[in-house]
Amino acid sequence: MKLITLGKPVDIAAVFPELAEFARTTVRLHPRWGEPTAWDSSLGGPLLWPADEAWPHCTDHQAHERSGYTETEPVPLVAVLQLYAHDVPELPFPNGTDICQVLWCPFVHQPGLVPRVELHWRSEVAVTAPLEAAPDPVPASSGNYLPATCLLHPERVTEYPYPGDPLPPELLERIWEGDGPWSYQHHLSVAPGTKVGGWVSFAQDPSWPDCAYGHPMDHLLTIASRESDGESWKTWTPVEEEALAEVEASPIPTHDRTDLLYRPGHPSELMIGDAGSLYVFVCTTCPDTPIIAWSDS
Repeated sequence: MKLITLGKPVDIAAVFPELAEFARTTVRLHPRWGEPTAWDSSLGGPLLWPADEAWPHCTDHQAHERSGYTETEPVPLVAVLQLYAHDVPELPFPNGTDICQVLWCPFVHQPGLVPRVELHWRSEVAVTAPLEAAPDPVPASSGNYLPATCLLHPERVTEYPYPGDPLPPELLERIWEGDGPWSYQHHLSVAPGTKVGGWVSFAQDPSWPDCAYGHPMDHLLTIASRESDGESWKTWTPVEEEALAEVEASPIPTHDRTDLLYRPGHPSELMIGDAGSLYVFVCTTCPDTPIIAWSDS
């Protein structure tokens, strides 16, 4: 399945040519329910994990206990995202690797009140004896952090910064002076949803972290609760799903929407914070490519 986001109703860079220098390409991953294998890029699907490599666990018992989990055994991490280089070559794969795997602990952690995230880079050809099945999540895991099994449908789109990130104040003021049905923030700038690279669709004031050595970090990927919100769906919904998106945004109760077995708005079934997103930043200057993951929702 190929999902295509149509061009915007307003060419914002034509109206404000100064925006052209801020254009970036992001890869919208468009997770949709499916049955991936370990050899697929997926969200919530099986990982191509070596059978002789220990599955990662979280030992932060205090964080687990705060969430109501009283057992003292380490908690197995949950597979969240697997990306192959042939699907998303835009990722900064370290030399000799072609798979990026994202896992997290299915409990809220301090600071940030988000799951603790781990990222693993590996080579497909090096996994000669794959793990047959990952450990099951512990029964007390937060359902908000257990993703539904989804295949990915990568799509490249052009986007522009979230307001104030890092647009000059004078330009931002002129953009906001426009009237009409379309908002720069919600409809014409940064793409919502789960994606790789590009700009960040912040919920609060823009904030880009530095690594422990003071290097500016890049946006690696965003894992979102929803594909879009009550406004952004109007211009960021793939054309193949526009009719469904209109029903999804309608006030009809979910249990009455018998035609929405395939719901484009919330396929992952994740709920990060207040229907927000988790941003993963990476330092490509440091040799071990450290990451920082946080949410502002």
